[in-house]
Amino acid sequence: MNPMRLLMVTPRYWPLVGDTERVTTRLANEFCVRGCPTTILTARWHSNWPESVVHRHAVVKRLPGSPRGGWTTFRYMRALARWVRQHRAEFDVVYVMNLRQDAYAVVGALGSLDPPVVLRSQGARATGDCHWQEHARFGRRIRKRCQSAAAIVASTDVSADELLRAGYSSVHRIDYGAEALEPRSAASRFHAREALAAANQDLEVAEFAPVAICVDRFAEGRALADLVRAWLPIADRWPSAKLWLIGDGPLRDSLYDSIVEFGLRQQIAMPGSFDELSELYHAADLFVSPSPDYGTSQALVEAMAAGLPIIATDTPDLRELIDDAIQGYLVPPGDRQRLSERIAQLIDATELALQYGLAARRRANECFSLSRVVEDHITLFKQLIYSASRGTA
Repeated sequence: MNPMRLLMVTPRYWPLVGDTERVTTRLANEFCVRGCPTTILTARWHSNWPESVVHRHAVVKRLPGSPRGGWTTFRYMRALARWVRQHRAEFDVVYVMNLRQDAYAVVGALGSLDPPVVLRSQGARATGDCHWQEHARFGRRIRKRCQSAAAIVASTDVSADELLRAGYSSVHRIDYGAEALEPRSAASRFHAREALAAANQDLEVAEFAPVAICVDRFAEGRALADLVRAWLPIADRWPSAKLWLIGDGPLRDSLYDSIVEFGLRQQIAMPGSFDELSELYHAADLFVSPSPDYGTSQALVEAMAAGLPIIATDTPDLRELIDDAIQGYLVPPGDRQRLSERIAQLIDATELALQYGLAARRRANECFSLSRVVEDHITLFKQLIYSASRGTA
């Protein structure tokens, strides 16, 4: 039997790093390991980037130009539609990692069945694809076309409910998936901190100083400025404690200015984006996600798999992952004082933090196994291919 050939479409990919990029990387690599040759079709954001590379096991094809808005987005959509039409015979399934312009272009070029086109909904509520379709220019037209895709994948119950209310059918719940990581230990913590400090002086930290990590895009709605303010009493009580803000985005400069204004430059580091986060998780003591809108993310699930206790905003999708006072704490949206208090509580009570971290690891290993998530995708893809071959999809 011939191997199933996959095409994954996403506007941003390595070396650009974000949550969707991490999801795409994890899935593509595992598809390849399972014997499903995978190609990633993406934008060429800089003219000096090669048009074709191999990243891990997957082949990456970059289209000229990049969707930066307006005319550039239109050109990218045309190039994307043309490429998938020309190469449609080379793939058995096309998996688009959003319900936005990329999905519109691919479904318009291929229909939904030849080969089957599957769309993955990103996010929920104010940062999700359904909200974007409702409010963006041409968003409702894009939604109408996306509704004709062979299947839609939702990573949380909240996202699935939004899709159903928006008129989507054939919605399939497939969780985020986290790779199994080595358990955290005092030795791994020491070696990870030593290696990170050697690579980036912003990540230097005293051997026993507490470290909190936040991985997010520096954009509106993420409440990162609230996290910076919440760190003020932490810095007063534990001057050697560190907060690592991992990521990038349009608010990077203003966030940095706030850190300097509050005199926290020695306590809060912004070392940029990382393609691989496991060493950061081993070096840290807790994971913080202050966003009231963003909710579940690949980075958060991976932090749980690494055994970090979680402090996150109390939202419906995060309640699917975290039980308050079991895997960490859920904090009311916008409650900066409670956020600071919960961080202090886990720094102060190291045994409790360890207990929560072990519970988070168990939850991730039981519910968010990358192997199971990949198997769920492959099962769905095979069903769609079979249905398409019989004309029943």
